[in-house]
Amino acid sequence: MIDAIRGLAIALMILDHSLFAIESIGVANNIVEYARLSITRFSMPLFMIASGFIWALYGLRIKRWIQVFILSILINLTIKVLWPDFNNPEILFIWTILAIGSRLIVRFPITVMIVGYTQFIFWPVPWSGYQPGELAIFLGVGVLITRAPLDKTWKQIRFEKLLSALAFLGRYPLSIYSGHLISLSLIVAVVNN
Repeated sequence: MIDAIRGLAIALMILDHSLFAIESIGVANNIVEYARLSITRFSMPLFMIASGFIWALYGLRIKRWIQVFILSILINLTIKVLWPDFNNPEILFIWTILAIGSRLIVRFPITVMIVGYTQFIFWPVPWSGYQPGELAIFLGVGVLITRAPLDKTWKQIRFEKLLSALAFLGRYPLSIYSGHLISLSLIVAVVNN
């Protein structure tokens, strides 16, 4: 189920970033704008909630943190050069910063969510990307959901084929996510030059 949630989040992120690329190369209309302001807004919260699930259930392995950290630096550098209009810093980098406190987030999710909200509202960091507080809120939600008695609810869902397709995407989140961002950055760079 966690892979399916991550898969849905990645599919929505790919759609959002593709629509942003279309806007970046000068092709914009109301459909693109409304899609970016509505359905694709669920991608980051879903992905962070899934991370909260994983941290609560399995913890965070240092090897995974190092992989994400290195990839986030490479993605940020690539995007900065090829697609400067994109959000910087990119979300994986913020995730790696928050992941340093993953044990605190798992142990005190409500406190972390309150601190995250306070940061997001009162002390925003001056950059165009997501605020750390936004991610902290959704990571905390993921932790809290793992503590809820939802077994019966998950078993009643009858979307096996859709869930298995989304789970495939969710099994390879870093590869799919970084691959699509680098591809879109190259496309935007080529079209803009």
